[in-house]
Amino acid sequence: MADAKRVFLGELLVRDRLITRENLDKSLHMQKKRGGLIGMILINMGLITEENLMTYIRKQEEENKKLGLSTEQPKRKRLGEMLSEDGIITQAQLDDALAYQKKTGAKLGIALLDKKYVEKGVLVRYLTKQSQMVIDSIGITTVEAKYVVSEAEGK
Repeated sequence: MADAKRVFLGELLVRDRLITRENLDKSLHMQKKRGGLIGMILINMGLITEENLMTYIRKQEEENKKLGLSTEQPKRKRLGEMLSEDGIITQAQLDDALAYQKKTGAKLGIALLDKKYVEKGVLVRYLTKQSQMVIDSIGITTVEAKYVVSEAEGK
């Protein structure tokens, strides 16, 4: 089905009068200019709470499911795959780091650092990108992810 029918978070919030159309337009303009998630922008603008956001993300999912629209995200990419595709490392370097990982039990990122195939800053950037992909793929916001992690850690 076409995305024209998809229920968007901002539209739900306007429909249920949590924000105005003007608020939504301003937040969409900010998103276009700076990037980011619309829900987080609305929270930062003081227009909705984290609880509102979690409630309406669930509503959005339910309504899109009723319309027969998938809420599944594409499969996330592996760290080595991302680095290789972006030309940061070669396939030979990835294979070597994977062999090193298997031999030592180190995480791939550590293997890549040990082998001096990537610098720390590059690794952190790609791990952050990968983490965001995971957060997106399980259908929660960064705020919700932080809450889930703090609950799991017993904080």
